[in-house]
Amino acid sequence: NIDMLEQLAGLPADKIVAAHGNFASAHSLNGEEVPTEDLRRAVMEGPEGWKKLREQYGSLVKPDIVFFGESLPERFSQLCQKDFKKCDLLIVMGTSLVVGPFNSLV
Repeated sequence: NIDMLEQLAGLPADKIVAAHGNFASAHSLNGEEVPTEDLRRAVMEGPEGWKKLREQYGSLVKPDIVFFGESLPERFSQLCQKDFKKCDLLIVMGTSLVVGPFNSLV
């Protein structure tokens, strides 16, 4: 989930595969890393805030979440096959498993 509830519950980052990304990091569309506090502040300021952020970083800025049509994070691809081979128990919650590639994992 993009809501980062796993992190807030104390799960270590190395145990999380954020398949749809989350709000833990942000980048400009030209690839420059942007502090999440800068993005949060810009969102709270409204249109003037994101316009200033775009000017500062040379392109629009977004949290590192996956929007429709974007690729899933590389970490997902790297770990899904590796982790499934080591899995003794898999609990699937909160999904209908209708949308790919998730529906083809199990």
